[in-house]
Amino acid sequence: MPPPSMQAPRISVFGLGYVGSVTAACLAERGCRVIGCDVSEAKVEKINSGKAPIGEPGLDDLLGAQRLSGAVEATTDARDAVSRSEISIICVGTPSLPSGALDLSYVETVAGEIAEAVQEKNAPHVVIFRSTMLPGSTRGLYETAFSDVHSLVTAFFYPEFLRQGSALEDFRNPSLSAFGHLTDEESSEAWMEFLLEENTERMSVEEAELLKYACNAFHATKVAFANEIGRLAKGLDIDSKKVMTALCEDHRLNISPYYLRPGTPFGGSCLPKDVNALTQSARRQGVAVPVLDSLIASNRKHLESLLERVEARRNRTILIVGLAFKAGTDDLRGSAMLDLSAELLLRGYTVRIFDPDVSPEKLIGANRHVAESRLPSFDTLLVESVGEALSSDAGSTTIVVTKPCLDGSEFAQLLESRDGDHVIDVNYWSELEGLVPSYEGICW
Repeated sequence: MPPPSMQAPRISVFGLGYVGSVTAACLAERGCRVIGCDVSEAKVEKINSGKAPIGEPGLDDLLGAQRLSGAVEATTDARDAVSRSEISIICVGTPSLPSGALDLSYVETVAGEIAEAVQEKNAPHVVIFRSTMLPGSTRGLYETAFSDVHSLVTAFFYPEFLRQGSALEDFRNPSLSAFGHLTDEESSEAWMEFLLEENTERMSVEEAELLKYACNAFHATKVAFANEIGRLAKGLDIDSKKVMTALCEDHRLNISPYYLRPGTPFGGSCLPKDVNALTQSARRQGVAVPVLDSLIASNRKHLESLLERVEARRNRTILIVGLAFKAGTDDLRGSAMLDLSAELLLRGYTVRIFDPDVSPEKLIGANRHVAESRLPSFDTLLVESVGEALSSDAGSTTIVVTKPCLDGSEFAQLLESRDGDHVIDVNYWSELEGLVPSYEGICW
């Protein structure tokens, strides 16, 4: 933490989704005065009422406390946000285009708004990009959007490495931190002490941009690899859990066990989008990347494998336990279980969904759009409890479990009096294996 004598900077954060909300709350916690800015009035109202606009453990309490202290507020007025800050951090989304290429339109729009506001206030301003962008994007935006205010604007790229479900801890104690500079000269302004860690790697903006993609591509590779080993092991009647556990014992070469476990196809707002963008970029350059090219297809094949196991049970009623792509969050973007539910409905199955972290009335913005576009009857499929779902059906049910969001013993008791129910465990909830009579793991 910076010394108390150092004056905290005033920061505007553009985009109040997962990255922006966490960034705003944590910087306010560090003593900065933060103004969040978003086109969504619903998100702005949430922040100003001391509530988190997205589901993330601990974020509601942190934002509530910082709002109460006056350290954080939100607005839809970009000019106002820039005029009352010295630093603007851009955290808006960079979704995929139908071609798989990256859509920078939101970043370009916000950058243009900031440039106009800087020109109007005619004072030095720092712009920090956190939106995930391909190498060359920061420099290109600086040369175009800020061409008329080069003398006033200094730009950087500051990639985020936040895991949904543990984003606050990741911000407070990052395992990796990098900061990209446009020039060879490293800046050492006092405000950096509030943003950067002692171990932050300083590099060019292009290196920092590629680092973010390298990390996400590596994470996607680990998930797809573990799932392929899991499917191979399943066919050979080998316990893939033991195989992958042993593989992960090699901390020198195999690096990290975090993603190296068979389970849910990778999803969320980052991995599918960023793998698509990176491979599309490689194709434009004529660079062959067969491993990266195979990741999306392998991920889809893993979902198809799960669908085949569900259909093999011949139960026409399906209960999905855990819809969000990660435990502890309500993020449905890239959720494999959302895709599975949609496919089962198309095939005529009766589908019910239980996820205590997902509430229709709390979903806003892109999150709600994804849910409603994939499942038009989304609200009607959700149940308040597993007991409610099972009691409403007299027939046998196949239960697809992705996270331990209820008591294991209670779950087993619910199944005791029922015949024909079958549990497919996607992420290895160890307690179920010995409690549930009809049980199988997706890869074990």
